[in-house]
Amino acid sequence: MKSKQAHVNISLRVAIVMAFLLCFFVVILGRAFTMQVSRTDFYQSQADKRHVREVEIPVSRGAIYDRNEEPLALSSPMESVGINPSKLMGQFSKVDQLAEVLDLNADKLKQIIASHKDRQFLFIKRRITPAVADSVRALDVEGVEFRTEFKRFYPTGEVFGNVVGFTNIDDQGQEGLEQTYDQWLTGESGKKIVVKDLLGQVISDIDVDELQAAMPGKDLHLSIDKRLQYAAYYELKKAVAIHQADSGSAVALDAKTGEVLAMVNRPSLNPNAADKNIEGLRNRALTDIYEPGSVMKPFAVVAALESGQYDRNSVINTAPGVYQLDGYTIHDFRDYGELNLVQMLVKSSNVGMAKLVLGLGKDHLWDVYQRFGFGQKTAVGFLGESAGYLPHHERWRTSDHAAISRGYNLSVTTLQLAAAYSVFANQGRYRQPTLIKGNVNQDKAVMDPQVATEMLDMLTHVVDDAANHRAAIANYSVAGKTGTAKIAEKGGYSDNYIASFAGFAPASDPRLVVVVSINNPKGEEYYGGQVAAPVFAKIMQSGLRLLNVPGDRETQMVEQPDNDEDAHG
Repeated sequence: MKSKQAHVNISLRVAIVMAFLLCFFVVILGRAFTMQVSRTDFYQSQADKRHVREVEIPVSRGAIYDRNEEPLALSSPMESVGINPSKLMGQFSKVDQLAEVLDLNADKLKQIIASHKDRQFLFIKRRITPAVADSVRALDVEGVEFRTEFKRFYPTGEVFGNVVGFTNIDDQGQEGLEQTYDQWLTGESGKKIVVKDLLGQVISDIDVDELQAAMPGKDLHLSIDKRLQYAAYYELKKAVAIHQADSGSAVALDAKTGEVLAMVNRPSLNPNAADKNIEGLRNRALTDIYEPGSVMKPFAVVAALESGQYDRNSVINTAPGVYQLDGYTIHDFRDYGELNLVQMLVKSSNVGMAKLVLGLGKDHLWDVYQRFGFGQKTAVGFLGESAGYLPHHERWRTSDHAAISRGYNLSVTTLQLAAAYSVFANQGRYRQPTLIKGNVNQDKAVMDPQVATEMLDMLTHVVDDAANHRAAIANYSVAGKTGTAKIAEKGGYSDNYIASFAGFAPASDPRLVVVVSINNPKGEEYYGGQVAAPVFAKIMQSGLRLLNVPGDRETQMVEQPDNDEDAHG
């Protein structure tokens, strides 16, 4: 009896379990039917709204700083709008709204969509403001996506415009140091897996290792001091405007290290502007070449002193102030009579220099110019730098031999001149200039230190012995030389000039080398001593103050009338 009752209980339990399983199975079938048939469109739309994607991790371009960590070029993240054209083919009413928000031509946008319907992604507006991005999101348009990009900003504007340069829409360096150091500044984007919704927004990252780690660009630290750059730019800009010149350049070098502390040009350009000033693109200080005139005379004197045939007291007769050579007439400002080498530099005698170098071998004079870096790039690391022009001595005629002593028959850049004058300021040693902070190049001897000392003293006399020389600075000894050269044109020389001044201070222990060149000043003043020397003095004064260089003279300058000496070099 008990056995039969137990059998009934087991059967009942089995029946209950089977009934439960049957009910569960029916529920599963019903649910599956609902999902597969009744709500197919709903679940398909939900699936369509979520996509697993491999996306790029954008990285910032390296920043550019001056020597004191002041920013010169920075990158800021911004959003860009792109589309999947195939998803917009049936939403042209939405396209009209999208075009209005982005300030685009709706018809052109529709043409782009129709002609690129096989593309998965296409930018239509890059680097928009947050407010515009929010307005685009509010449209809730399927097939519109956002991507993060970086926009370059230049806090110093035109002051560093043609030195730092700028990037294009794809953040690639196009001009200046942005182009030269593009590979250094450019980072490497990473990759990761994310889930995106219908609008292209990232819902979540998938928890897997990054496919490729992002590597931001490396920062660039320049040797330039922003404070001196601003001071130099202001003075150059003012002089170019006052003298109605076509252009101008100025370079300031650290006499001890060869570091470029300022490099300015007019015209310049604002790299933040949408429309760039084409005339301001070039970094003229190292791309533009010109015949420099009398600033080259000290190098001819070096050749004379090295030859052993002359010393500083050797006398040349420059009377009557004109000299006929190969059908050319060489003029002095007036008849200076007999001059020693120091006086020849002070008076800037063309006749004296011609007679001096004609007593030297052509090969020796050419060798001196070569040693000082003329006819060669400074290799400062700037794309487009010019090597200037120094013809081989075997091609020199007698008139060429004489002309090169006074800065004709060769061409230089402003940076070349600054590097060459730094030899006088650095005990006869040449150091390749640099634009990168701390990247000090090894110097090399290019002239006897004793000759360098002689030249330093002689160049100090050029400023000291001329009454009220415009390159003079109160409380500091200054050494340097003016240059005034006619600008070559087809078939000869024009009546336009290059005005320049090259020098260093304090002469007792040189700390800063400055060279100024101003192209085609117009008006009554066009000599180097009138146009370029005052700019030199202002830049030098600012530089010495910023570098905390103490004065080496106690006396103040005494105002005297201008004379006709080196000012007209």
